Amino acid sequence: MILLITQNYLLAQNIQIPLEFEGFVVKRLPTAREAHIEIFQNDHVVTIIFEYQQAVAEGLHKYLKIKELDNGKFVPLVALIEKNQMAEQITLFEMGVDDFIFLPFNTIELQMKLRSIQRLISLTQSLKDKEAQIENFKNLNRIIGTLNHYINNALTPLYSTAQLTRPEDPNQARRLKELTEETAVFIGKVLNALRNMTQQRELRVVQEGVYQDVMFDIEQELNRLRQTMH
Repeated sequence: MILLITQNYLLAQNIQIPLEFEGFVVKRLPTAREAHIEIFQNDHVVTIIFEYQQAVAEGLHKYLKIKELDNGKFVPLVALIEKNQMAEQITLFEMGVDDFIFLPFNTIELQMKLRSIQRLISLTQSLKDKEAQIENFKNLNRIIGTLNHYINNALTPLYSTAQLTRPEDPNQARRLKELTEETAVFIGKVLNALRNMTQQRELRVVQEGVYQDVMFDIEQELNRLRQTMH
């Protein structure tokens, strides 16, 4: 979805109709306040187009703050601005605006800008995918750390028992053998738990978006496994 922020009806029509003809879903909003609400509630916004003069009247910072929202940090900001306002364009670019649609525009210029917007959308999606992959690796490291903790806890009593076991004592030797088998089974189940927590190389945390819940599931599963060992 593209958000088009302007109170100029004619300008909105001249922008919205070609965008929709190109296959974009366009939602026109009157002010930055409504845009903030829409971005907060909707993670499918791919671009925001706003009218520069209106933004100055409202407070340009309200538009730039969209980048601070979780759903807005990768959304390109495109300003509708007069072609001769060069100083303002440089200032906007330095403040974080990603692109411009120059006023007045003709059909060819608008078509070229639409292609530029499509590239921005593709870049935005690529950035989101990369961020998801990075977060996925972070979560994987945390989960592996938790599993490593359980494996070490399982090996510690086995190591202590091995150090204290007298081979000539059949009861101690039998207990060491049993504990070794139990530990091996438990570690196998721990590794299997990790395998079950992954789906096509993507952890459930990425799909569900709640890291704490997944870690809680792992803790519960491993505690259950430990109880079945005793």
